[in-house]
Order: sequence, then structure tokens, then C-alpha cells
Amino acid sequence: MLDKIKQKLSPGQLGENTKTILMSAVALLVTAAIIFSLWRSSQGYTALFGSQENIPITQVVEVLEGEAIAYRINPDNGQVLVAENQLGKARILLAAKGITATLPIGYELMDKESMLGSSQFIQNVRYKRSLEGELAQSMMALSAVEYARVHLGMSEASSFAISNHADNSASVVLRLRYGQTLSTEQVGAIVQLVAGSIPGMKPANVRVVDQHGELLSQAYQANSEGVPSVKSGTELAHYLQSTTEKNIANLLNSVIGANNYRISVSTQLDMSRIEETAEHYGPDPRINDENIQQENSNDDMAMGIPGSLSNQPIPQSQAGQTPAAVSRSQAQRKYIYDRNIRHVRYPGYKLEKMTVAVVLNKSLPVLEQWTPEQQEELKRLIEDAAGIDVKRGDSLTINMMAFAVPTLIDEPVMPWWQEPSTFRWAELLGIGLLSLLVLWFGVRPLMKRYSRKGSENLPLAISSASADEALDHVDTGVDGAESSPRTENAFSASSLWKSDDLPEQGSGLETKIAHLQQLAQSETERTAEVIKQWINSNERIKSQPE
Repeated sequence: MLDKIKQKLSPGQLGENTKTILMSAVALLVTAAIIFSLWRSSQGYTALFGSQENIPITQVVEVLEGEAIAYRINPDNGQVLVAENQLGKARILLAAKGITATLPIGYELMDKESMLGSSQFIQNVRYKRSLEGELAQSMMALSAVEYARVHLGMSEASSFAISNHADNSASVVLRLRYGQTLSTEQVGAIVQLVAGSIPGMKPANVRVVDQHGELLSQAYQANSEGVPSVKSGTELAHYLQSTTEKNIANLLNSVIGANNYRISVSTQLDMSRIEETAEHYGPDPRINDENIQQENSNDDMAMGIPGSLSNQPIPQSQAGQTPAAVSRSQAQRKYIYDRNIRHVRYPGYKLEKMTVAVVLNKSLPVLEQWTPEQQEELKRLIEDAAGIDVKRGDSLTINMMAFAVPTLIDEPVMPWWQEPSTFRWAELLGIGLLSLLVLWFGVRPLMKRYSRKGSENLPLAISSASADEALDHVDTGVDGAESSPRTENAFSASSLWKSDDLPEQGSGLETKIAHLQQLAQSETERTAEVIKQWINSNERIKSQPE
């Protein structure tokens, strides 16, 4: 089989067109391989995991090498980089192998066997680290938290009563997901989670910080203590302004249409913390307690100094004489007023004043036809929509002005050499130019050299076969004589120039001569080269000694 392939691919068996097609195919394959390698090397690489995620790099590299996925190692931070089109496949393979970003270690740290002779300090540190890991895992369960880290400051327990015992404290660092934020209630939940996990820890001793360095727990602690923070005051003012503007806009959209008015709302808030206790008394007193004592008696009362006379009998009263009656009463009353005690704690803000300014488009045809009564009615509607209170000092100003025609701002035009598409086309053009250079300076000289060798060997093969008979029959074949088999073989061998245009094998000599004449007219140089080889071969044959 191999010999047949070599025989068919030998220079004597290949035609000119076949050689050209074969060399072109080889050149195209080489060019395609070069372009593919350049295109593959020009692909962007992206990080397989985030810079803050803890992953076992050794296991990741083993899986990538086993699955034949190209990867690189970032020399700056040691991250594993893969091609962008292989990122999803690589992550799926790693997840199937059970290799994912490792979470902070929790109570699993306590399962490890302790070394012989480890001190109580080592045990306490291990317990604190495991507790920090458990808290971090609990926080990462929140949808907005991507990664969490907890630092616990726990005071050592003592068997003695210490007056200046330090309180436990904690600090939490959160990395939120892209586009996610935490509300004050969510921050409070995290604070309560940490404080409830450590015995004796107060929520006021917990600090929560995000990846931007913003103290999230400040607003929660201020609200819990009733002290409004600057951020909460700004948010409240913005909320009041946006709500008022929205109410007015909903009204004006139906009356004059959108983009025909401008609204500006300014609020003045009092963020003082006020607690008020009031005690009120009723107008009339009422009896709260009453005690009445009354005594009545008709007997004579024993009077005098006790002694011998007291032992004497009482003299009999005279006839018709009644004894004296004795009566005594005592009343004690306590009065009290109705009392009402009222304790008021204000929310920490008070709207002192609100100013609203509305500008209407004067050039609007609808407004030009309005009467002063209609304008006054519109003003009352806006006052009701904005909640204007004249007693509080609020003010509303409505004015009509001609709006300026908006000028179209030309978008900045990026120079063509800075556009991403230009870089992409330049990259493709460079690859194509490099391919052309490879074809011109690499493949083309090889094809030319191979073709020259084939053309030089072809006349030699023809002349060695039957140079003399070919010349004789060419000279005498004009009279119509038939050609010999050797002449036909010679012409058939010489017809390798263009095997596709050769006459049939059994055609006559006249047809072959006509074909040779046509070849001589179309390819003069190659015909002259063949005749030259024939002459040289004939001279060598004649010069040989008989």
C-alpha cells in the first residue's frame, strides 16, 4: 500500500495540475494551522475564581491538566487563569470533582486531634477561631453577602470578682455582592446575631464594616439609641423631597403634559432629639378620702379628783330634773385633683419648613389661554398635593417662563484608531499579512523548486526512453506514416506536462503531432528546453564508440 502511494506521488507520475493542487492544499493546511495557533494564543484569559476566594490551587491544577484545559498562573497574585470560552466548562468540571471555594472553618476545627501537651491557651484560641468561622458562615447565608470575616475580642473568664472587667466586643467585615446593599434592619440583624452568639456581649459593642470601609452599624446603633445620624437625616430629607416632587408631577402631567414644567422642593428638618413629660391637673378637686366620727351620751360624767369623796353615793336627783345630753362629732376629708401625666418621645426629626418652586413653560399654547382664575385654581391644587402648611411657614411659588430650546450635544466621537473594532480588524489583518508572508517566502519557493526539479527530470526520462525514434518519426510523420509503439510511448511519456489535455491513447500520429504543435505554440520555453535536451541526448548517443 505504501509503495503504491509512493509510486503515485513520484514526480514522474504526477501531472502539473495535480502537483499544483497538492502543493496548494499543503500550503492552505499550513496557513490554517498558523492562523488557528495565533487565534488561540490571542484569546483572553480570565480568573477562574475571585481573588478573595480560598481554593485549593493544587487540586485545581490537577483537574485542569487531567481534562486538557489550558491554564495560566497570574504571577502578580497567583490566580488561576483559563480561556474565556473554557471558563464555564472548567467551573462545571471542578464542581463535579467537589472542588469549590472553601468556606471559613467552623466547629470542624475542634474535631482535629489536639497535640499532646497543648495548653489551655491553644484550646481557647482554637475555640475562638471556630466560633468566628461559624458566625462567618451564618452571615454568608444572606443573599447580599458574598464573603464575611469575624473578629472576636473575648475577655478571659476569671473566678474572682473584678470591678473593671472588660466587655466582649466583635468586628465584622463584609464583602457584598455586586449591586447589593444592606438596609438598616439587615445590619441590625447581623449585629444581633453576633451579640446573641457570645454570652454577655452587648449589641453596642459590635461593629460592621463593608468592603468600601463604610461603618454600617453606625446608623443602626444611632437609631436604637434614638439619636438620628447625619446619614439618616439626609436620606429622610431626600425622601420627603422626592415624594413631594412626585405628587406634584403626577398632577401636572395630566394638566400640561410632561417636560413642560420644572419642580424644586427644599425642606428644613429639625433633627433634635426631644422627650417631653407633661402633668396636668383637673379644674375642680374631688374627695379622695373621708372619715366622720360622732358620739352621743345622756349619762352624767364623773368629774373631780378621785379620792375619798368618790366613794360616797351619788346624790339623788331632784324630781322632774332630766340629765344633760352629751354629743360630739368629728369629720376628716382629703381632697385631690385629677392628674394626667403624659410622656412624649419625638421620632428625632421635625419638618420645620418646606419651600416649593414650580416653573411652567410659558410658550405652551394651553397656558397662554389660561385665565387668572384657572392659574389660581392650579396653585391651590399644587398646595394640596405638596401639603403646604402656611402656619408652619411653608411657601409655594409658581412662575411662567419660556423654556430654552435644548441644544443637541454632540457625542464625543472616538478616533477610529482607538475603537475596539479597529484593534480587532488590525489583529486579523496582521494574522492575514503574516500568513501571506509565510506563503510568499516559505511555501512559494518550495513549490517553485519542486516544480523546477520535476520539469528537469521529465525531458531526461523522455530522451532516455527513445530520443532517436521520437525525432525520426516527428520528422517523417508529416507524410502520414503510422507511428511505432516506441514512438507512441515516448509521446505518451512526454505528455506528462498536461495530462488532463492529452489526446486519447489510441489516437493517430497526426493528432499527436497537432497536439505537440499546440503545446509548442503555448509553451515555447518548455518546448525549447525539451528539444534542447533531446539534441544533447542525441549527441551523447552519437559520440559513443561503436
